[in-house]
Amino acid sequence: MIKLTHECYWDQTSQTVSLNNHSVMLSSKMRKLLKIFIDHHGKPIAPADFFYSIWDDDNNDYNPKHIRNLISNLRIKLPCLTIVNYYGGRYALMKNEESIPDFKDYLIEILDQAKNGITISDPNKFDNPIIYVNHAFTSLFGYTSEEALDKNCRFLQRDDRDQLALDEIRYAIKVKTDVTVILRNYHKEGQLIYNEVTISPIFDKKTHKLKYFLGVQKDVTSLQKILQQIKGIV
Repeated sequence: MIKLTHECYWDQTSQTVSLNNHSVMLSSKMRKLLKIFIDHHGKPIAPADFFYSIWDDDNNDYNPKHIRNLISNLRIKLPCLTIVNYYGGRYALMKNEESIPDFKDYLIEILDQAKNGITISDPNKFDNPIIYVNHAFTSLFGYTSEEALDKNCRFLQRDDRDQLALDEIRYAIKVKTDVTVILRNYHKEGQLIYNEVTISPIFDKKTHKLKYFLGVQKDVTSLQKILQQIKGIV
């Protein structure tokens, strides 16, 4: 038996879990998910690694939404577990966590559930690559987190680079200040999206060194189309 918390145990032989001395009914996929978490205790695991281990006998294409839903269901079944989110949508199980987890353990989960798209980029790496995107971002633009990570945000503009708003962004990044502009970005399938994006620098409180850029994306396509129609009438 493996102790997960003071009231929750995993039976390695039968691959079942008990909570407060009562067996908890889990689906076969949830049992596989929990076993992977336990085997990799404390280590962040990518959604794709979960998917190809759990759906190994299926013909389904990789879909990170399946993993998010499965983890959400496991959290509902076993609320005593501490499943932590990390950058890039990775997850880890922290065993024997008796105290209330620190707020920062839930920060990524909070960002993941935000209604607007959110990106975090690292200006201390070459070309200021994206190191985190939330679910709203992937839903808005159609790219998975794996497809967006390690790229500069400019990939969303495709070849549409002649935009005055881009000069405003470049200047703001250069002088490390906030900026809000409307960009012409594009969905993975090619559809035009008018994106109201706000970019803010994040500094280390102790050293005051620039650490990250936080981007918030809001789809204003419908509003822009209405404004264009009004301009056409006037």
